[in-house]
Amino acid sequence: MPSKVGYNVIGSSGEAEGYSAKTLELHSPTTPGWQTPKFCTYPQELVIRLHESTRIKKLQLLSHQYMIPSKVEFYVGNRDSPESFKRLGYIYLSNNEKTGFKSRELKSVHVDAEGQYVRILVHKNHLNKFNAYNQACIMAFNVIGDTSTSLQTSLHRNHAADYLDANGLADSTSKQDYISPMDDLAFDMYQDPEVAEIIRRLDKRKKQAVRDENFDIAKRMKQAIADLQKVGEKLARYELDKRRAVENEDYDLAKSKKAQMEDYRLKVYQQLQKYNLLDDAGISSQKPKDNLSPLRQSQHFDRGNNDYLQQFNNNQTETTPSTHRSYRDDPPVVHHDPVDIYRVSPTPSPIQDDIPELDLKQITEAEEIIEDQNSPITAERYDEKVIPTLSKKKPQEFPPEYEDEFASPGRNGSSPDHAGRPDHSSGPEAMSEKNIREAATAIDVFGLPLVAGAYSKTWSFREDTLLAVYKLLNALPVGTPKEELRTQLKAALFLVKRSIRDKVHSVFHASLRLLELILVDFIPRHKLGRPEASRAVNLTLPNLILKTGETAVRPRSSAMEFIDKMSTYPTVEPTQIVPQQLLIPFKRDMANRLALSKVEMVEKLLLKIGLQETAMTVDTLMTFCVAALEHASGQVREVATRIILQTYRLGGAPVKTYLPPDDSRSRKSPLYRNIFDQFDKIDGKPTQSQLRSKAAEEDQQKRQELEELQSQVNQLRVTNNKLENSKSPRDTKNKIGTKSKPSDPASLGGGGDDDELDMDKMCIFCGEYDETFNESGLDMHYWKNCPMLKRCEHCKQVVEIPLYSSHLLNECERRSEFGKCPRCGEVMPKNILAKHVPAKKCPVLNPATQEHCPICNKNIASGEESWKKHLMGSRRDACAENPRRVAHINRIQSKQESPKRQPGRR
Repeated sequence: MPSKVGYNVIGSSGEAEGYSAKTLELHSPTTPGWQTPKFCTYPQELVIRLHESTRIKKLQLLSHQYMIPSKVEFYVGNRDSPESFKRLGYIYLSNNEKTGFKSRELKSVHVDAEGQYVRILVHKNHLNKFNAYNQACIMAFNVIGDTSTSLQTSLHRNHAADYLDANGLADSTSKQDYISPMDDLAFDMYQDPEVAEIIRRLDKRKKQAVRDENFDIAKRMKQAIADLQKVGEKLARYELDKRRAVENEDYDLAKSKKAQMEDYRLKVYQQLQKYNLLDDAGISSQKPKDNLSPLRQSQHFDRGNNDYLQQFNNNQTETTPSTHRSYRDDPPVVHHDPVDIYRVSPTPSPIQDDIPELDLKQITEAEEIIEDQNSPITAERYDEKVIPTLSKKKPQEFPPEYEDEFASPGRNGSSPDHAGRPDHSSGPEAMSEKNIREAATAIDVFGLPLVAGAYSKTWSFREDTLLAVYKLLNALPVGTPKEELRTQLKAALFLVKRSIRDKVHSVFHASLRLLELILVDFIPRHKLGRPEASRAVNLTLPNLILKTGETAVRPRSSAMEFIDKMSTYPTVEPTQIVPQQLLIPFKRDMANRLALSKVEMVEKLLLKIGLQETAMTVDTLMTFCVAALEHASGQVREVATRIILQTYRLGGAPVKTYLPPDDSRSRKSPLYRNIFDQFDKIDGKPTQSQLRSKAAEEDQQKRQELEELQSQVNQLRVTNNKLENSKSPRDTKNKIGTKSKPSDPASLGGGGDDDELDMDKMCIFCGEYDETFNESGLDMHYWKNCPMLKRCEHCKQVVEIPLYSSHLLNECERRSEFGKCPRCGEVMPKNILAKHVPAKKCPVLNPATQEHCPICNKNIASGEESWKKHLMGSRRDACAENPRRVAHINRIQSKQESPKRQPGRR
């Protein structure tokens, strides 16, 4: 079976003064650990030699709270030469920012390697404001494995395990790979060394009792170990306080802490001696010497004796009866007041904390409960009250608030008097050591039997525990000291936080009732103030929010209703914790029910309280909603859209800054198109869809008008054809001859007004005539060659140059980007216009007699002929910036120089 293996540090690449690597050889709460030198180069190396060759099963490393290495590598070998080491792997350590650099990380690595040397490589530290010298620190290192000596006895253990299996007595401790909690690094680092040694010896005694089938002793040893673990943690805390006082040169406080430790240790050893636990642990109880504890005078701690045993031996002689009660007899009933083992008094005194007796588990526990029921109950001794989890309740024992819920006949509608509830006579099952450690604070306040009900597998015990705590808090008088009230509140909140996660609805409902009592009655009645209310909400609200994501409808709706109601409590509303917690953005892959519950609660909260300056601001709401819009569930996105619209009604235009710009690209998404349309409706503007439908109607109307005009033109053509057919052949011949004259200037310049057939091959803008002009030829001429037309650089539409400025201001797709100079009439982008207008360097335009050319930016005379001369002419005042002007002049000249066609030629 693997066990803790001792080692010696044989080398390190460097160490800080006062923090030698040798300190890693001893595990205790006051160990300073090994620190690397200031501003050293990484990686740093540490080599240890195990006491003997070992098959390593587990490595443990405890890091410092802020001198944290980013990475640690492990090597193992049989010699200290570098080539003999084999790399096992590496671990990463957290930067500890989430805990505020107040906790230490314990890393455990399960391996399977054999060797006697372990090499540790420590890589560069995490950077933070506390680690000014870029150091890394290892507080403790632990090796667990099978040594060569233990391997020799493995055959004997296998035979013992086979025997236990054959007799049905095998447990987890008899397995070959079982690692005792006493060998864990956490045990040594948070336990007083003397008490830790006593616990180890009692654990060996417990295992021996199991092998001997003496289960009464094993049971009492188990309970004694659990109580001693709390004692060891408290003594370790006192030792740390004493060391801290010495460092601060507060020697009065250090002396007081020392006296407090000695007094506490003395009474604990009295209790151990009372039940013969010292003898069972193999510790000498002879007359002490030299002011040492009983443990230090036994076996390898041969440093003399102390006066502890002498004191409690004298006390026992004076106070105990003449007949000594053996530990193996049924011990007397022992009651103790709750003690917080983590409390550190600011002004300690040796008699300030009540030192409890060991609460050893009694076999005759049922007899003690019956005996307690007959004793009077007082407010000062509330731990001696009848514990609800250990006796049947009558319906009238429930508080009035619970009568309908919990004390009504036939809870399941079948039979009265707690129908469907398990029998309470057996009591809740015993708590595991892990659960006892977890619930240490609540156990110190409410006692172990009551808290055991909260950890029971039977739902009725868990419910009854909450009801009992409800009655205890409700019964506390107004004049109770604040410190005791805070201790009671802390323990109650621990149970509430645990019970909120319960799957049974009645237990969950009882936890809500208890939380409501705390927030509505307990805190205001005792005037504990806003900090305690904030602490209560911060502890319980995250679990309540998680509860809203369950599949069952009842707990989900109950949790949502309670959160909504809790936000209005007088003690909770000023803190603004509920909206702060609800408005934390979530990821798109969050569970659908949980995400939907969060957005629904935010919507209710917004409709109820509106925007506020602290929590419910436009920034927090929009940050939350923008993340919700990315969620995969359509229901979540729909509720988030409603929240955005309500925020827009209350907050106005700042809401749009958190969304994409309102353009054609964003409106391709139906989600954002709907949001922007709703914004327009709220502002009283027509939506884009309404504008598009209106434009479509106008286009349809224009088409109808064009169709009507086209039909009229067709009728005119028919009439003209009839008139032409009625004319004489001579007139027709003369007209054709007129049209065919190549020397006629109209054939090159655009034709006369009386020649209707020539209009089909003439440009109506520049007047150019060409035989090749047909419908497609004219379109190509307009697109590329006509000097009176220009393609818009922004929308690619062909526009007349005189109307180009008007097009940029009124028709172009990017018309919102342009503006017109009131001085010269030039149209330009607004960013340039902002600098152009103040300069006042442009020529002044007289709108009555002048127009502005958008190509060369010159002012010309008004009129169509003036535009044609400017854009098509060859004089000096013509537009030099028109790229089509020169090409047009060249085409006209080439046509004039070509051979002129005579009428009738083929």
